[in-house]
Amino acid sequence: MKNKAFVLCCSIAVFSMVAIAACKKGDTGPKGDAGAQGAPGAAGPKGTANVIYSAWISTNPWAPSTTSTGTGKATYYYDIASTKVTQGIIDSGTVLVYAKFVADPDGNGIAKLLPSIYYNVGGATTQFRFQHGLLLNTIRVICDVVPTGIPNTSNQVRYVIIPGGTPASGRSMTMSDYSKMSYEEVCRLYNIPE
Repeated sequence: MKNKAFVLCCSIAVFSMVAIAACKKGDTGPKGDAGAQGAPGAAGPKGTANVIYSAWISTNPWAPSTTSTGTGKATYYYDIASTKVTQGIIDSGTVLVYAKFVADPDGNGIAKLLPSIYYNVGGATTQFRFQHGLLLNTIRVICDVVPTGIPNTSNQVRYVIIPGGTPASGRSMTMSDYSKMSYEEVCRLYNIPE
């Protein structure tokens, strides 16, 4: 019985030495339980909710339309290249285009949402009818001049692209909602520098 006890003690001692020899300083131990959830971080700065906007762009030069012709009006257009005007934006986004008209007697320098009309300085004999359209990678600003004339090349335009599904203050908005807002209100809503 003493021999068995001696062999058992020797076996335990050898096993302990092997186990100690197998461990080296710096070995990673078993993974412990996850700790408690930390406190929430501070709120980040107000973002623009994926909204894209341009700087003010001078409409120079205007190109005469070769397709919208006829008596009683002249049509011109100015194209703004933007790779942000994707098929997805055309299909389900919103593109707002604002203009500052230098020759508008009632709103020189005021940002107006297109479509918009102004009359020539000093009378109502000439109308400048502005609107915009979308092509892939392009925003086209269009001006019909009635009965004739050419839009001012010092006019400025700026676009705001709002992807489909981008909420404004927790709700989705339609084009008619934006048309009821001033330029300054849209800028505040999406944190756009004026």
